Amino acid sequence: MTDLELGFQHALQNQRLIHGVLKRVHIFVTRCDYDDYFQEAMILYAQTYVKYCQNEDDLSKFNRYVFQKLTWRLTDMLRQEKRYNDFHSLEEFDFQRVPEVLLLADLDFVNLNELSEIEKAILQEHFIDGQSLVILAKRYNHTSRGLRYCRNRLLKKLRHMSVR
Repeated sequence: MTDLELGFQHALQNQRLIHGVLKRVHIFVTRCDYDDYFQEAMILYAQTYVKYCQNEDDLSKFNRYVFQKLTWRLTDMLRQEKRYNDFHSLEEFDFQRVPEVLLLADLDFVNLNELSEIEKAILQEHFIDGQSLVILAKRYNHTSRGLRYCRNRLLKKLRHMSVR
């Protein structure tokens, strides 16, 4: 029996640990790709077992070691997937290429006269351009907490305007 087969047998015996790692990195059974991540974790477990056995004789600390190693590797995989999806997302619309006048034409229910200057800035720069409130707080010399209150007031106004 090869070392990798022994690693897979050990992984099969410790499936609870692998499920715990998946839960730790917020990959739950309800995800459509849960089985893919579980399979990837099984492979990583077996490879880690082989490398650990080559370097160490004491297997008492292996469970903690493999738990941390799987946590880090699956977190890296999730980050990589997020980065890929952020870059290749077809759902996002590039608001930079559309003039502001056309954007506001689509928001015809918004009465700009009822909005304060800071609310207009939040509408344009936060909701349309995607700037964070922390950046806007520095730019407009406000606190981020104050801008959150303005954002919430703006949302209430927009909901009220859309009902009319």
